[in-house]
Amino acid sequence: MYWGIKLNRLAILLVVFLLITLGSGIGAAAEVYVQPGESIQTALDNAVSGDVIILKPGIYTENIKIDKNNLVISSESGNPDDTIITAKSSDNHVISLQANNVKISGLGITGTKNSYAGIYLSECNNCIIENNKILNNGYGIYLLNSKGNKLSNNVIVNNEENGILLSTSANNTIFGNTASDNKDTGIHISTSDGNTLTGNNISSNDVYGLFVCPESDDNLIYNNYFNNTVNAEIQNGVGNAYNTAKTEGENIVGGSYLGGNFWAEPEGTGFSDTAVDADGDGIADSEYRISQSIYSDQLPLISSSKPQQPGPPVANFKMNNSDGSAPLPVQFTDLSENTDSWGWDFESDGKIDSTEENPVHVFTTIGTYTVTLSATNKNGTDSKTAAVIVTHPVENSYVNNTSEDPETIENSTSANESSDNITSAGLDSQSGSGAVNLNGENNAGINTSSANFNGENDSGTNTSSSNLNTSNSNLNGENNAGINTSSVNLNGEDNTGINTSSVEYALENKTDAPGFEIVYGAVSLLAVFLYRKVKPGN
Repeated sequence: MYWGIKLNRLAILLVVFLLITLGSGIGAAAEVYVQPGESIQTALDNAVSGDVIILKPGIYTENIKIDKNNLVISSESGNPDDTIITAKSSDNHVISLQANNVKISGLGITGTKNSYAGIYLSECNNCIIENNKILNNGYGIYLLNSKGNKLSNNVIVNNEENGILLSTSANNTIFGNTASDNKDTGIHISTSDGNTLTGNNISSNDVYGLFVCPESDDNLIYNNYFNNTVNAEIQNGVGNAYNTAKTEGENIVGGSYLGGNFWAEPEGTGFSDTAVDADGDGIADSEYRISQSIYSDQLPLISSSKPQQPGPPVANFKMNNSDGSAPLPVQFTDLSENTDSWGWDFESDGKIDSTEENPVHVFTTIGTYTVTLSATNKNGTDSKTAAVIVTHPVENSYVNNTSEDPETIENSTSANESSDNITSAGLDSQSGSGAVNLNGENNAGINTSSANFNGENDSGTNTSSSNLNTSNSNLNGENNAGINTSSVNLNGEDNTGINTSSVEYALENKTDAPGFEIVYGAVSLLAVFLYRKVKPGN
C-alpha cells in the first residue's frame, strides 16, 4: 500500500513537470531572421510577445504595421545605411506602431509623403526608437497621444514637413538626434507636456529649428545645438525651461559645463557665435532672450576659450555640374563643418559609394539621382542631399568634307562612295556603256581619288555622258579605231544618281586637273568635225 501511494505521487509530480515544461515552450520568445525578398509583415504577424525580428542587410519594400507589445525590430548589422525599408505605398506610413514596449533600431526608413511619416506612433507607451535614418518622407517621426517613449541617436533629414512632431504626447525623451534639412521645422511640439529635449543637432531647417505651441507646458530643452535662419518660434506655454542648472559635464560643443543651448546662425552671427565669455567656462556672460517670447536661455553655451572638441557636424557640399548627358562626370566638393568622416551615396540606393572627402563620380545611366552626403563626427551625423539629372547622350553628326587639294583626296565621300561601279544612265544606246570607278584607285594602282570614265564604241565613236563629283577627273575615251573621244556632260543634270553639288564643285575646281584646257579644246574640235561629217546632205 505504501509503495502504491508513493508511485502515485511520483506519477503526479512527473505529469506536473511535463505540463510546466511544455507550457514554458509554448509562446517562448525567439529570434526571427528576415531576408531581403521575404515579408517583414509576415514575421510580425507570426510573432509573439518578446520576439526579436532581425533584418538581414538589404532593401525591403513594404509598409508595415506593429500592433503587438514587447517586440524588437532591428537590423542585423546595426547600420541604417545597409538595411532599408522603403514604402511600397507613399500614401501610408512606412512603419505604423500601435503597441507598447516596442524597440525599432538600426533601420533606414524612407519613401512616404504628404501627411505620412517614416515612423508613426499612435497611443504608444515606453517604446524605443533609436539609431535609425529617416529621410525623404512626409514627416520623420510622428508621435500622437504617446507617453514615455525614447527617441535617441536618429538621423532625421530631408523630410517634407517636420523632422520630429509631438502631438498631445507627454513625458517623452528626445536625445542625441539630428533633425536637419527638413522642409518645415526640425522639432515641433504641439499641445505636449513634460517632454525633455537634450543633446540634439537641430540645423538647416527651412522654417524653424524648434516650434513650441502655446498649449505645451513643462518641457525642458537644454544642451541642444541650433543653427537655423530662425532657431526657435516659442509661443510661450507654462513652465517650459530652456536651460538646466549649471553642472559639470561635457556639453554638446565640447565645453566643460552643462547649462543651456548653443544658439548659432548660418552666417556665424548667432548669439552663441558672438557672445562674451570672460571667465572661459563655456557659458555666456549674459542670457539669451528668445525672440517674441517670455522665455530666455539663462545659461547659453558658447565655444570655450580652452581647446574644444567640435560641435555636431553640419553636412554641406557643392557640385561642378548637376545636369548633363551620359556619361556625366561630377566633381563633389565637401563644405561640411565639424566633420571627421564622409559617406557619399550617388546612386539613390542607400549604399555608401565613396568615403572620400571630395570625390568624382561618373553617372553612366540616364535618370534623376538624389545624392546624399552623410557627415559624421563623435557627436553625431548630419546629411545633405542634392539632385543630379542625367539625360540622353548627344549624338555627333559625322560630316564628310572633300579636300580642296586634289592630291590629298583618297576617298570620295559624296552620294556614291568607295568602290561602287556605277553604270552611266545618260549614255546614248549606240555609244556603249561608261563604267564609273569611285574607289579612288585606277587600274595602275595609283590612288587618284578621281572618277575614271571609260566609254567604248565599236563604231569608232565614243560618247559617254555622266556627272563629275570630284575635283580631279581622269577622262579616258577609247574606241576600236584608236581615236580618243570623250563627251563630258557638265550641265549639272543628275543622270546617274550622282549629287550635282559635286559637279558644281568640280566645275569650280576644273583648272586643277592637269591639261584640262587642252583636252577640252581637242574634244570640242573633234565634236564639231564629227557633227559636220555626219550632217544630213553632206
